[in-house]
Amino acid sequence: MATDAFSQQIVNLVRKMPDEAILALVKNQLGAVTGEAPLVPPAAPRRSRARARAAGAVQSKTSSVAAKRGAAPKRRPGRPRKSPAASAERQETLDAVERVVKASSGVSASEVAKQAGIPQTRAAAALKELKLEKRIFQGGDRRFARYAGDAKTAEQASANARKTAAGPAPVVKKPSAKGRKRVAPAAAPPK
Repeated sequence: MATDAFSQQIVNLVRKMPDEAILALVKNQLGAVTGEAPLVPPAAPRRSRARARAAGAVQSKTSSVAAKRGAAPKRRPGRPRKSPAASAERQETLDAVERVVKASSGVSASEVAKQAGIPQTRAAAALKELKLEKRIFQGGDRRFARYAGDAKTAEQASANARKTAAGPAPVVKKPSAKGRKRVAPAAAPPK
């Protein structure tokens, strides 16, 4: 049974549809899955005027929301297509990032992005992919993560980054007066 509100609305909508409309919908959907042309042209569903107006209002509202968001037009179901240009460009990015990392003795993700001339988010994704393929290695994590051609160099670079990091100044606590003994003021020498 439908658990969320949207699914429940779809179930209610289908229950109110005439049989011909449900058959046309299912046959069209089966045609889309098998790649064949639909068997029956879609029949115009019979609706009352009140329901037709309400559905039209909902339809215009959702389409205006989608237009505001800049939503892409709906695609038919099927296997997503990868454009060869995009995968070639991706490979160039991976190669550029790998060259930058292997030419250095430990480099951070932001430095990789600057040197490769790509956005930091893309650099991070490329670093992750290269790391999973064991083409580069990561030493440390988060703020002190450094990447290099071998694990030992990456760990050493991370340790150096941790040692030389500029952070908040350490707070020096002053000893409290409660724990100390009072020292009597020195008496003036007699004259």
